[in-house]
Amino acid sequence: MIKNIKCMKLKELLALRITNGEFKFGDRFPGLHKICEEYGISYVTVNKTMKILVKEGYLQARNGVGYFVCYVTSDTIATRKIVNFITGLEESHPMWPFIYKGKELFENAGWEVNIHCFSNNDLSKCVPLMNSPDAYNVLFFSILQWENFIATFDHIVQRTVVLGMLADNEEISCIISDEYATVRQCIDYFKKRGRKRTGLIYHSPASRLEKLRIAAWRMMMEAEGCTHNEINDLYTALGNIDVSEKKAKKACVNWLQKNKDKIDSLIIPHLHAAVIDACLEVGLRIPEDIDILGIALPTQIKHKVNMPLIENNLVEHFNIALSIIEERFKTGQKDHSSWYFCPPGKYIE
Repeated sequence: MIKNIKCMKLKELLALRITNGEFKFGDRFPGLHKICEEYGISYVTVNKTMKILVKEGYLQARNGVGYFVCYVTSDTIATRKIVNFITGLEESHPMWPFIYKGKELFENAGWEVNIHCFSNNDLSKCVPLMNSPDAYNVLFFSILQWENFIATFDHIVQRTVVLGMLADNEEISCIISDEYATVRQCIDYFKKRGRKRTGLIYHSPASRLEKLRIAAWRMMMEAEGCTHNEINDLYTALGNIDVSEKKAKKACVNWLQKNKDKIDSLIIPHLHAAVIDACLEVGLRIPEDIDILGIALPTQIKHKVNMPLIENNLVEHFNIALSIIEERFKTGQKDHSSWYFCPPGKYIE
């Protein structure tokens, strides 16, 4: 307990030296032995304290080199148009062509774009990137750990936009698909084809975006006259988004065997081959017996059955991000909105 108190007191003293401007962004911070001598504190206590400062985003540790300051104040003014695209996707992922289109959009508007891929989703490694005095940040398909930005959170709030998912902190601006408009577009598509009993397949309901999609779909099914119990029979989950095709197909087959007579159309999160295979296995002809509409990117189509889809409009996500960041660059301030809804894209037959 005493050691923890010593760590916290030392952490406050060192953090104050950083926030008071004694050390600027990018400056080398005194080493462990020098701090031990200066404060008369053991090496173990200093080492633990430095780890706290790194974890909270005051410092960056460079192996074999030392510690460097990565703190900036929230009123730091950007003088250059620099934006980091930060993602957890591998470069082989089908989303990458759209990432390059987003890069082109920003570059055409005069921005220098740097793409950083952290495949293990360890955002602690990009703290200096995101804290940089000039840089703005667009994050997508990454697990967000905002505790790494405790020291500079007010700065991060102004400089960061998240695409395609909701951040775990309501102050961070997010651009997400307009799930209500997307589901409405699906329902209207089916109505024109004489279909009125639309089922829904999704991945894990742990996703906040999928919860929005489920809520929108349930509301529309209620408007079509479905009861609560009927609605419960009309949707199911495949499991985690990375679940194997075999497991996804088995889950879908089991659900369809019980409910195939209750549905005449189906919304799926993308053109999941397992879902289409499951429909064929239980004897549902596509589109004679059941219409299927995916919400996906064209690059995600992976099946011999040619199915229509609604684009989830990733390029427009980047367009919205560009307009937000352009405005922040001009004003130096974050706007008031935290959520921005991107409309669905066009139909692709």
